[in-house]
Order: sequence, then C-alpha cells, then structure tokens
Amino acid sequence: MKRSLFSLFFFLFVALVSAQQSSWPQFRGSGGQGVADGNAALPVDFGPEKNLLWAVDLPYGLSSPCIWGDKIFLTGVSGSELEIFCVNRHTGEKLWSRQAWYEFIERVHRANSPATPTPVTDGRHVFVYLGSSGLMCYDMDGNELWSRIVRIPPNLYGTATSLVMAEGHLIFCNDTQRGSALEAINPENGETVWRTVRKDLQYNWTTPMVWENGDVQEIVVNGQARMVAYNAKDGKERWSLPGLTDEPIVTPISANGLVYITSYNMKTNSEVIRPPVWEDLVKTLDTDGDGMLTFTESKANRSILSRADADGEGDHPLWGFHRFLDEDKDGKITGREYQKIVKWVDSFPQANALMAVRPGADSTQPAEIVWKYEKGIPECPSPLFYKGRIYLLKNGGMLTCLDANTGEMKYQERMGAGGPYYASPVAGDDKIYTASTRGKVAVIQAGDRFKVLAVHDFDDRIGATPALLDGMIYLRTGKRLYAFGNKE
Repeated sequence: MKRSLFSLFFFLFVALVSAQQSSWPQFRGSGGQGVADGNAALPVDFGPEKNLLWAVDLPYGLSSPCIWGDKIFLTGVSGSELEIFCVNRHTGEKLWSRQAWYEFIERVHRANSPATPTPVTDGRHVFVYLGSSGLMCYDMDGNELWSRIVRIPPNLYGTATSLVMAEGHLIFCNDTQRGSALEAINPENGETVWRTVRKDLQYNWTTPMVWENGDVQEIVVNGQARMVAYNAKDGKERWSLPGLTDEPIVTPISANGLVYITSYNMKTNSEVIRPPVWEDLVKTLDTDGDGMLTFTESKANRSILSRADADGEGDHPLWGFHRFLDEDKDGKITGREYQKIVKWVDSFPQANALMAVRPGADSTQPAEIVWKYEKGIPECPSPLFYKGRIYLLKNGGMLTCLDANTGEMKYQERMGAGGPYYASPVAGDDKIYTASTRGKVAVIQAGDRFKVLAVHDFDDRIGATPALLDGMIYLRTGKRLYAFGNKE
C-alpha cells in the first residue's frame, strides 16, 4: 500500500514538473522576460500556408496566450459577452469556455479592448482579471473556485495590467485615480494576504515584474512617474526610481543584477511632431476670418500632437482639446488660450530613455542609474533582454540593439514593417520576433548585426504579444489564434 501511494505521489510530482517545463505561464512567459527556454528550433518561415500546425477563430481581445502543459488560456469579448476560454495547445480544440459576470463593460480606448490583461497560472489554478468583472479563479478544467468583484478602475484608456505570481501568491496591481494599491492574494480562496497603498500613484497599464534582488524576492512595478520595488513577502517598499513617464505602459525586465526600464516622453522624443504655431492653424482652419477657432472649425484639424511613425494612430486632434482650451467657455479658442496646450506639452518632466538601474539593497539606499540611452524609445512595447543585449522596438518598425552592460548601440534599423506597435518583442532560438499592429510579423537574427530573416503579413490587426514554447509560435491576431512549428 505504501509503495502504491509513493508511486502515485511520484507520478503526480513528475507530471507537475513535466508540465512546468512546458509553460508560458503569464504575460511574456516565465518572469515576464519574453524569452523561450531551451534550444528547440523555432520557424523562420510561417503563415496560413506554411508551417501551420493549427488555427482557431477567436473572439476579439488583446490578452496573450497563457500556457501550461497542453492548455492555452485566453480571454475575449464577443458582442456583449466577456469570455474566458481554454484550447488544446497541440490541436487548437476548444476545451472549455466560461462567461464572466459584469454590470456593464468598461469604456476603453479604441486601441485597447475589454479583454486585454493576460491570465496567469500556477499549474493548479488559472487567474483572470477583467476590468469589467474583477478577479476570477478557475481550476484547469474551468471550474470556478472563487471570484472577487473589483470596481471598474477609472482611468484614461481602460484596463491593461496583467496578474503575476510571487512567493506563492497572486499579485494584483490596481492603480486608479482613487485608492491605488498592490495586493498579494491567497490563490486558494481569494483572501488578501497583504495590501500596500501606492500613494500618489494613479493611472497604470503595466504588468509588475518579479525578480530576485540578492536574497529577497521583489515585485517591481512601473508606475506613474516612478518605479517602485516591494518585498514580495510583506509588501513593504524597498527602493524606487523617480522621473519616469506619467503614462506607464511597459513592463520592467532584469538581467545581471540590473533592472531595465523605458520611459517615453512626447516632448523630448525626436520622432514626435509637436503642436503647430497658432498663426498656421488660423490660416488653415479659420473659415469665418475672426482670428479664433470654433469647435466646428477645429474638427478640420487631424492632429496637433502626432506620433508620426505610427501612421497617425494615437494622434491628438485639436477638437479633442477644445473644452480644455476654451477657458471662458464662449465656444471659441483664442491665440492666448491655445498657448495652454503648448505649455502643457512643454511641462512634461519625465525622462525619454532606456535606463539600466542598479537597485538599492533596501529603502535606505537609493537606486542608481548605471547608464541610459535616449533614442528610439518605445511607448508601448517592453524592452527585451536576450543573450547579453537589450532590444527596443518602437513605432515605425525601428529596432535598436544595445549592449546590456554598457548601453553601447550595436544598431538601430527599420525592419520593413512600419506602423504602430503594441505587442512586445519575444526571443528564442537566436531569433527576435516582433508583431506590428498592421499585422506584419518580422523575424530578426539575434546578435550585434542587423539581419531580417523574414517578414510575414497576416492581413489582420495584432496587439497581443506572441508566446514561444517547445519550438512553436503561438500568435494571436484580431480574429484567430495560430500555432506554427517546423514541419520539415
């Protein structure tokens, strides 16, 4: 009997370890680093007609594949339904789906979706966060174990931050206009283990990073204007770095005892087209010749603040600022009132740079910027560390490669796949994979020299970050989930 029990426990242990070795358990995989473990060969040439293992139609969403063993977990929105679903990663067969409760679906930016946060799994539970619904926990077969209603966070663009695991707990960062906090949650019952108020921090669309700082496991959260590290055991703040962007999107990464973070500033970014001078606006928009601009006249303007390398996506037209600028509420903007937008842009204090940060050992030792690089800084894609180099991917399809130790630029080149980029780069098998919003996936040779191996056009919008596992690429587009692998 004892031998039978031992054999059973040994079998379960081996099964768990085996599944753990085949996992991409959260946003950007293990540790959120975006790097595939192992030496499995990943395909260079792939698409609907080549090296396709399977494809399945999906509801729209921006969550990335969360994988454990033979299961892929995703979320999506179809009409008025919010859905959590699981597919077999070897066949694409839908194994189960569940509808999420909500009172009403949150409003999001047109580039976002109500199903953007990526699920996380520990191999026993699947944890899901949806801004419209709150937190949900399922077992691997889709049975709900617990749920927590979370008030829809008031922010500018809708929910985007994903869940992570640390010290055996579920980690939930809930930064809002009122009452921001970082919380550790018992995965078994959904109860709070510790909760740390994030004072003076509001909007956030970034996912926390978990790493080992010496002998302490830390949760590093990129937040509004500063990055903060917390002890994963008790939530106490250990160190912080001020001076960062007020609209945090990217997730930090770590390597060689350093934390790497990017901060994007439209004021000092050389690729951004700044607000035009008032006289030029009046000359083109003032149809009644009174030297002022009505709301109707302002609507003829396409943008006064433009991400030129994003094909106009995310531009800021004048009419969107009309109420903000019209101080006397007479329905017209004057030259004096227009200067308010110029002063607002010029007031952005945050850095526009990639920074390599040596953290303090505790709250008494400040973090130190070892080096920084200030060109080609992405707004949405997180940086990638791979084999001693840092890769930055920005709008327009510009890829920058830097030495991770020194910040020395190895190259900065266009990949031939332009437009805006929201998905973060991932790497494996000496290759870098990038996906543009316009649906082009580029494969770049890793190393100090720039070499494009292939560019594939999927003719569909891509906002979700790909997953790499066991020689396979899992790519989510606006309509489908694809699995690719070398067939030859």
